[in-house]
This record gives sequence, C-alpha cells and structure tokens, in this order.
Amino acid sequence: MLEVIFDEIKRIAKSRLFPIMILFGILFVILLQRMFVLQVVNGEKYKETTEIDTKKTIDLKAPRGIIYDRNGVALAYNELSYVLQIEDSNELKNDEEKNEMIYNLIHYVEGLNTTINYDFPMKYDGKGRIQFTVEGNSLKRFKVNAYSRKNMDDLTDEIEKADAKEVFDYLIKQFKISETYSADDTLKIMSIRYILYINRYNKKRDDYIPITLAANLSEKLIATLKENRAELPGVEIVEETKRVYKDSQYYASILGYTGTISQEVLQEKEADGDTYYSFSDQIGKSGMEEKYEEELRGVKGSQTVSKNSAGNVTGILKTVQPKPGKDLYLTIDSELQKASYILLEKELTAVLLERIWNSKSYGSKGKSSDDIMIPIYDVYFALLDNNVIDIDHFNAEDATELEKSVYSKYVTEQKRVIGSLKSKMAYQNHFTGNSLSSSMSSYMEQIYQSLKKEGVLLTKEFDKEDETYKKYVDGKTGLNSFLVYALEKNWINLSSLSVGDNYFNTEELYEKLLDYTFKLLKNDSDFSKLIYYNMINSFQLSGRDVCLLLFDQGVLKKNETSISSLKNGTVSAYSFIRDKIKKLEITPAQLALEPCSGSVIITDPDTGDTLACVTYPSYDNNRLANTVDSKYFSLLQSYKSKPFLNRASKQLIAPGSTFKTFSSIVALKEGVITPETRITDRVIFTSIHPSPSCWSKYTHGSINVSDAIGVSCNYFYYTCGFNMSKDSHGEFVPNIGLKKIQKYAKEFGLTDKSGLEMSEDAPAISNRDPVRSMIGQGDNLFAPVQLARWVTTIANNGTSHQLTLIDKVADKNGKSKKKAKEKEEQDAKKLDVSDSYWSAVKLGMNKVVNGPHSSIDQYFKGLDVTVAGKTGTSQITKKVPNNALFISFAPYEKPEITTTVVIPNGYTSANAAQTASKIYEYYFAKTKKEKTAILKGDINKAGSSHSRTD
Repeated sequence: MLEVIFDEIKRIAKSRLFPIMILFGILFVILLQRMFVLQVVNGEKYKETTEIDTKKTIDLKAPRGIIYDRNGVALAYNELSYVLQIEDSNELKNDEEKNEMIYNLIHYVEGLNTTINYDFPMKYDGKGRIQFTVEGNSLKRFKVNAYSRKNMDDLTDEIEKADAKEVFDYLIKQFKISETYSADDTLKIMSIRYILYINRYNKKRDDYIPITLAANLSEKLIATLKENRAELPGVEIVEETKRVYKDSQYYASILGYTGTISQEVLQEKEADGDTYYSFSDQIGKSGMEEKYEEELRGVKGSQTVSKNSAGNVTGILKTVQPKPGKDLYLTIDSELQKASYILLEKELTAVLLERIWNSKSYGSKGKSSDDIMIPIYDVYFALLDNNVIDIDHFNAEDATELEKSVYSKYVTEQKRVIGSLKSKMAYQNHFTGNSLSSSMSSYMEQIYQSLKKEGVLLTKEFDKEDETYKKYVDGKTGLNSFLVYALEKNWINLSSLSVGDNYFNTEELYEKLLDYTFKLLKNDSDFSKLIYYNMINSFQLSGRDVCLLLFDQGVLKKNETSISSLKNGTVSAYSFIRDKIKKLEITPAQLALEPCSGSVIITDPDTGDTLACVTYPSYDNNRLANTVDSKYFSLLQSYKSKPFLNRASKQLIAPGSTFKTFSSIVALKEGVITPETRITDRVIFTSIHPSPSCWSKYTHGSINVSDAIGVSCNYFYYTCGFNMSKDSHGEFVPNIGLKKIQKYAKEFGLTDKSGLEMSEDAPAISNRDPVRSMIGQGDNLFAPVQLARWVTTIANNGTSHQLTLIDKVADKNGKSKKKAKEKEEQDAKKLDVSDSYWSAVKLGMNKVVNGPHSSIDQYFKGLDVTVAGKTGTSQITKKVPNNALFISFAPYEKPEITTTVVIPNGYTSANAAQTASKIYEYYFAKTKKEKTAILKGDINKAGSSHSRTD
C-alpha cells in the first residue's frame, strides 16, 4: 500500500505541473495566515475602523417658532417643502466633471423657473464687468477663503489689492472652468464650486452637511431631477420646512424674513463660538426673525447613519429628536395693521391724483412748497425711471414689436445726443453752463455725476474756494473748460484713463478723458433714462406707447378693450394712467413720485403696547425668505421709493407744529405761562432779527396755551421761547432757552429711542435758535415711533412708557415668559408734570380737531368718538412738498388708542389727519361689515391739498 502511495508521489513530482502546485500551496498557506490575522487577531480593530469610516452624523433641523399677533393669528409659520441639496461626490473624479454636473443642474433648475441661491460676493454690473458685492472686512474674508489663507493677517499685499477681475480669473483657474461656458454660466458654476470648496472644512468633523441650493421645488422639477439622477451625483431632494408669511406686505417691516445663512455670517458666528449653524441653515435676516433668532430657531437634533462606499445610507444608528423653537406673540393687531396700511396707501393715492395734471408745469415749485404740481409727463417717465417698465427688455430677443420700435427710436436719439455732446465738449469750444438748454444742461450734469460715481473726478480734492470751481458751480463756465482745469489741478484719476507711464499734454489727456466718458455713457443706465425722459417731454415717446408698454411687459393684465381704446384714441393716455392709479393697479410705491411713502403707529396709552406699526411702501417677504428671488430683490433695491427702509423707525423728520405740545409743557413748567396766561398774537415777532412770522397773515388775537395749540399760533410760542431765554438781567441769551428745551426733552424721553424691538435712529433736539425751535423748527428731528411715544405720554397724563412690539415668548408646552412686572414698572416713568398742564394741552388738541377754528373738523364729524390731535407741517425746501404729520388719541375723554401718521412730502397735515380719521372710523366700527366697507370705499379727495394746514 505504501509502495503505491510512494509511486504516485514520485509520478506527481516528475510532472511538469508539480512546481506550480507547490507555488499555489504556498500562496494558499499565506492566504490562510493573512485571513487569520485579519479576522481573528485584528478583527475587532478593523471592524471599529470600518464603522468609523462609514458613520455620518446628519443634522435634524428644528421647526422654527411661529410668530403670532396679539389675537393668536399666525403671521409667520412653517410649511413642508422640498429643497435641493448638493455635496461633493466621490463619483466625480475631476474639476471638468464637477463643472459639467453643476452646469446641467443649473439648467434643469432654472429652466423650470426655480431660483438657485447663489451666495457669492461677486456679480456683473450693468456694463458686463465683474465686481465685488462686499467691501471692508467682508471682502477680506472672501479673499481669505478664495485664496485658502488661514486668516486676514495671512493675506499678502498682492491679494489684498487684487480687484474683482483678478480674483475672478484666479477662481476660474482654481476650479478649471472651461472657456466654452458663457459668462453667466461661468459665474454660476463658480458660485457653487466656491461654496462646496469652503465647505470642505466640515469634512474634518463627523457631521454631514450638504448645501441647500434651492427651495420649494415644483413636482415637475422633482420629477426631472429624479429622471436625470445618474448625471447628478451628490444632488439630493430633501423634505424640509419653509417659512411662510401671511399677507406679507402688511407685516414685512416688522417680521422681516429668514434666509440661508451667508458664509460671512457663518464665519462670524463660529468665531464667536456659536457652532449651531451650518451652510444649509436658515437664519433670521431682518425684523423680528433676526431680533429673536435664538428663541425662534429651536435646538437641532441629530441622526447618525451608516453609509456604503457609494455614499448611500444603509442604516440609522442613532436619532436625537430636535426641539422646536419658541413661539413669539406680538402686541400687533394684524387686522388693524393691515387696515392702516390700506388706508395710508389710499391717502397717498388721493394726494397724487390731486397733484397730477395734464401739463408740463410744476406749479409753484421753487417759489412755494404749497402748490407744487406733478406734470403727467413725469408720471410716464416715473414708470421707466423706477424700473416698473424694464428698458433693458426693449432689445431682448423676445421683445415685442412696440418694444423694438421704442428701442429703435432710443438708439437714434442716443446717437444724436452723443454727437451733440461731443461737439459741445470739444477742447477749443467755449460755452457757459447758463447758456445751455435745459435738456443739454441735464446731459452735462449727468456726465459730471457719472465721472464722479466712477471715481474719475476726485471731488474730495476739489478746492471749494477755487475761482474756476466757483464759476463752474455758478454756471459761468462750461463742463469742458472745468474738466481741462481739473486735469491741470490733478483732480482727475488718470489711472482710469489707462495712460500708463507715457507723457501726454493737457489736450491729449482731455481727449482720452472724452473717449472714456462717451464709452461710459453708452452703458450708463442713468444716462439712458435721461434720454428717455427727454424723449417723453419732446413727444418722441408718447404717453400712449408708455401705457401700452405696461401691457407688453405684464405690469398690467392684458385687456384687449383697454389696449384698443388706447390705440384708437378713444381713451387718452392721461385718463388711462389716472384710472389705473385710482384703482391702485399702479401704486404710489411704483411711481416713486412725491408723496410715495408714509408711516402709521398706533399704541395703547395705558401699556405702551404697539397695536400697529406701518411703513409704506413694503415688500413681499415670501419672495425673499428661504431662497431669495434675486431678480425681485434687485428690483426692490432699485425702487426710488425705498421699500426696505422702515420709515416708522428709521426716517427722522422735522416734527413741525406737533412739537408745540411739548413746548407748551416746557413753557408751563418754566413758569413763563400758566394755563390761563394770554398772549396777543401780533403776527410778526419783532423781538429778534430776522423776525419770524406766524403761519397766518392775520392775528389770532389774545389767546391762552390751549387756544395756541388749537390754532397752532407760532407767535405764542415765539414769545414763550424768547421769555424762557432771558438771563437774570432780562437779556435774551439763546443758549439759556436751548438748555431748558434740551433738559425737558431728556427728562420726558424725547432724546431717547422709543423702546420698540427694531432698528431705530436716535432723535435730535435742536441746538440753535430757541425761538424757532419752540415751533418745531431748528434742528429737531424725530422718527415717527418717537412722536408716537410722546403722544402716548400725553394721552395717559404723563406716564412715559417704553413702546413695545412683544407680548410674550412661549414654548410648545405652553410655558410663556412675559415681560416681568418689575420691568414694566421700570420702563414706565411718571413725569413730574401737573395734571392741569396735561389737561391744558389735551384741551388744545381737542380744539385742533373739533374747535371753532379747526381746519380738519370735517374729517372727524361722522365718528362716534371724539378725537384730539395736533397737526404738523414741516417745510423742507420750496422745491419739494412739505411733510405732513398728525399725532392724536381717542376717545378724548378716556383714550383707548393713539394714532400717529407721518407722510413725507405729504403737502399738508390735513392729509395725515384724514388718514387718521379713517383709521379711527375703522377701529371704532362695531361690525365686520362696517370695517370691510371702510376698506373697500373709494379713494377720497385728499385733505385740503391746496392749502397750508399747520
């Protein structure tokens, strides 16, 4: 048996396969040994390593707290939405593949009218040049990230000085973006690559932070993205909540909006030790959303998941549920806020309609501010100037025949104007500014402003006492002569002219300056608009065509009857525009003519609670929340009516005669008068020179302080201010009176902000001319909310409350945190003023509205309550309408609310008073039907717009 075995072994050993078998045997032994080491000896170790490599922690976002009004109406809440997220994918091996994927993604998304959030501090200007959108430290942070530096101190001089084009070109190379992409696509690809690039630092942590590119995805887009999933590695569709605002424009100035956190803010937060946020997080950007961010945002949860090598989730290992944000309850009555906004807009419309006329004349403009008129041609132009009609679309590929026709006329006129300007601006030509036609003068001024804006004119270097400069300002020399002189004085930035180190004489430099200027003008939107303005006023562009453009560009809904009537002349352009304004199809905000803005503040005098805080115009914060509608945002920024400005708290304005309520208390406290003291109005106050006059040419007779408020007698307050400024020898010393005014202003809270939980500009108390300061002139400036705080103090007989918009903050379990009683008492200060003084002032305010000499009583006669108030009309210059103000409270006997209305350039305080009367009518209406009827009522005639009401 053994012999047989040995023989077989000998046979196999002699086989040519034997060496191979030995080799395989050795390899098999090695393999067994290696498997033993991996699985038995080091098994646990490698198992742990594998688990670590495939574990990722995902943030679970907390539902944001809801914002309610005082009656529990939700004004800001959350809805489920699908969002588009992106992260770096291992499937994309190089920059070219990444850029191609992003390009495809952009065109899928934007092709279906969805906005991508490009959080990138560069953009193209109107001339197609790349520029930064940030400056200062924000720009430095951008460069730190772009050039992969550790911090700002690590930036080289070369990087710090790098302009937008240089940074742009650097990033093109960094991300290897092909020249085959268009300029717009290059910028878009760069924006997303940049965000992914700076997000790479998060890979050092264990969390998994994709970037949100778009929100509120449509079903069609979701389907498209799923169909093309294979070519979009790293792209995910995720269900999240989006922020929604009820009746957005009425509350936007209070609520603000949320949006994706910017890289700059994120870095600032992290530098401050706040690690809550990631690139995809929403954060309060303005208003209550920003002010109460920490309360509203909640606490994030987390989910630890396992992922395979392809990056797909294979299991959930651990979940920590997020905690919802706290809810915010405002003192605002949302219905009252909405009604006040509507009524204010209607009053602005009424004033505009009374001032617009079918003429080229501006009425009393320049001579008096009382009867300034608005030519209809300014209305036509306003639609272009305020970007309601998009002039850039006139030469677009999909432009209508009318748009193309208008653009053709514009190109012809542009060539003519530039030709005339070149001739006029020639080096050897001599002219004076005063000799120019109004249109040519306006073009010359635009050249000056454009060169100044571009930094070519170094205006800070100008010597304002220089004789040539003075002659130019006075119109005694022409712009060309001044520019030649500016070159000689080194007031021109030669680096803008690309002269290098070459030598040029003055004439040659001037020619280069002209070449630069005319190239600049061809792409200058302000210059283009000026050409359109002159085309309208010279009838090259008709009012009819402007009206038809509103239909072509979708500003107005298509109406074939109206279009036909305009075309055949059945309806004139003048009548058509007035009708659209009256119906609010074209609003004061869109026209941006004066007046186009205003504010209303309504308070509870017993608590300082703010029931309404309206600023007009406003905006749709739904289009800015979550993912910004960049086109809409840019449009809002371009509006000359400034919808982002919270006029209630940020627009300081001269108080006019509303200040006389404060001056009355000051005079009474100082003992220069008593409630019974009578002063005879002699119209012209001759005790100082130049001598100020009363607003009325006729005497108000012998009057006391209540009468003086009732008829708003300037002479009475001049006398008080003068007597209050005398020293112990009876000499008039202005500083004595000013110090007394400033002392009581501080004591009564008029030097402080109102207390509202929003950004607010500080008031200013006059530091000159105590006599005129007593009637609200001098340097007195207040935000409307500060006037509202003062009238709240009057209404409650001297308790100065800090105004508030916040009732309470409550968590989801119902636990709430109201203002502590001690805090309320601390905020409420009882002023040391006799009740008889308050009564005298309130009696005067009653006479303003209901007295025998009242000019506004007709607006309040139909009310079931007695209103007391004080009008104010503050003049700016004779070239613009006066400001209109009205502070008030009702009922007179026992005040429930105060109402402050301010209309910048509102002509006369009667317009502000009429707005307040409608608000009181609404507030005290007994049924919902009555309230609805008030809001739906026709636009009334403006309040005495052609006469001054002080």
